[in-house]
Amino acid sequence: MMVAIDQSALQSLGNGGREEDAALVKVGNDGDKKLPLEVEDGTSTLPPMVPPANSSIGVVSLAMIVFFNVSGGPFGIEESVRSAGFLFSILGFVLFPLIWSVPESLVTAELGSAYPEASGGVVWVEEAFGQLAGWQAGYLGWMAGATDNAIYPVLFLDYAIQMWSSADELDSVVRLILIGVVSVFLGFLNWLGLEIVGKMSLIIGILSMSPFVIMVLVGVFQLDPQRWLQTPSLSQSEEVESSTNLRVILGSIAWRPFLNNLFWNLNSFDAGACYAGEVENPGRTLPRAMFVAVCMVIAGYLFPLMVAIGATDSTPEDWEDGYLATAAGSIGGRWLEAWVILAAGIANISLYQAELSADAYQLMGMADRGFLPKIFSTRSRYGTPTYGIMLGVAVIIAMGNFDLERLIEMLNLNYSTSLLMEYAAFLKLRVSKPDVPRPYRIPFGMVGCTILLLVPTVATLAVICLSSARTLVFSLVVNLVGILIFYVRRMSKSFPCPRCCGYTRVDTSPQDLDNSTNAEEDSLPGLS
Repeated sequence: MMVAIDQSALQSLGNGGREEDAALVKVGNDGDKKLPLEVEDGTSTLPPMVPPANSSIGVVSLAMIVFFNVSGGPFGIEESVRSAGFLFSILGFVLFPLIWSVPESLVTAELGSAYPEASGGVVWVEEAFGQLAGWQAGYLGWMAGATDNAIYPVLFLDYAIQMWSSADELDSVVRLILIGVVSVFLGFLNWLGLEIVGKMSLIIGILSMSPFVIMVLVGVFQLDPQRWLQTPSLSQSEEVESSTNLRVILGSIAWRPFLNNLFWNLNSFDAGACYAGEVENPGRTLPRAMFVAVCMVIAGYLFPLMVAIGATDSTPEDWEDGYLATAAGSIGGRWLEAWVILAAGIANISLYQAELSADAYQLMGMADRGFLPKIFSTRSRYGTPTYGIMLGVAVIIAMGNFDLERLIEMLNLNYSTSLLMEYAAFLKLRVSKPDVPRPYRIPFGMVGCTILLLVPTVATLAVICLSSARTLVFSLVVNLVGILIFYVRRMSKSFPCPRCCGYTRVDTSPQDLDNSTNAEEDSLPGLS
């Protein structure tokens, strides 16, 4: 094959043009087709993807989608109270958003606007450290997200069934069929477009957070602030540790479940970068959406937590899963308790939609970068990644009857690894590619950014170090499997395969983006 560097691009660079313009080559006889140039160290000079013409989501919709990727409401904070008591759980939801949520959202705003691609953090890590690292970051992140998402249709079905009968009485086959029906229907809504997902998230967000707004407004007149200052006893922490087979106690706090719960409730803002290519002005929309989402996450946890502690006579041992509904009933009556239970059920719909969408867009972005077969880069008529959504729904149905709690705990460690890779990529790109346009830029220099990311890095490493030996071994095996898949995938490119299963790095130059996207869709089945 004849490969020649595009001389016009080099001339453009010499005349002050963009650096990425020089990173294009002409291939074979298709003199007009330009592909990205890869350098010998495995890194890529693939230019950042520009947003498509049918960009359809704004600040509010994006903020709501990110909110449900991260939180969805105060559901699930009970473990923190049970593990650390009243004072330290409140301090946890005050301080740890500053440690984890704010730095992650700032990094997402800067690099998401600099590289507005569907692959999200994958492009950051690849541009900084090469293809193997980029693949591994995407592989670990997608596995954690897809497995986590499998629990939401199950929880929604459990809430729905419990309104009439016990979920335990349901036959496993019938249960799997119902999970499949729910998953496919919600997947179809996801396929109809991000605009629908955003509007659904907004409506469900209002419905699911309304009972907590009422609980706060009513409960503020019943507060006993002295209860906020109560610290756990050593016997309480030992009981929590014993019930979970976890043996890390320091200062009467069961640190392992406490930190894991905080980490799980306060991270995943990087999912917002997967939608950066779906907005008209990422440099403006993305940072604003991140700011709104961070504020919603903090308020959605902190105010209900403080009122539920201060306006009831509960003890930390009472904070079993679902206790917030009991607290709402104690503060406002049975009707408010029922509303919280209903809110918990419908919130799972938006949690599912947000995670499914982010995972599908990430697969599409990875296909655009040549990591996955190009069939995953195909968009539907609504601009959504059809085959990524189909794969996500299939995985969720397949795991419908699995016991996911322990597996999710293990996959959390893999997400921690991919998050640390994104932090390292951010710092590396500040040094190695300072001239890449950053429509939004964190207003710190290199020293300031290093300090900004040092604290969340240490906190994330603490979560990893507190993991059980079983979890660490599982994570090691998962990482080795990912590396094996990467090299098998590279070798498979030399073998004949159907056109839809080939690998192609999409040309993202602005003048060809719309044409290449439409051409891909027209050539693949089942998308009209």
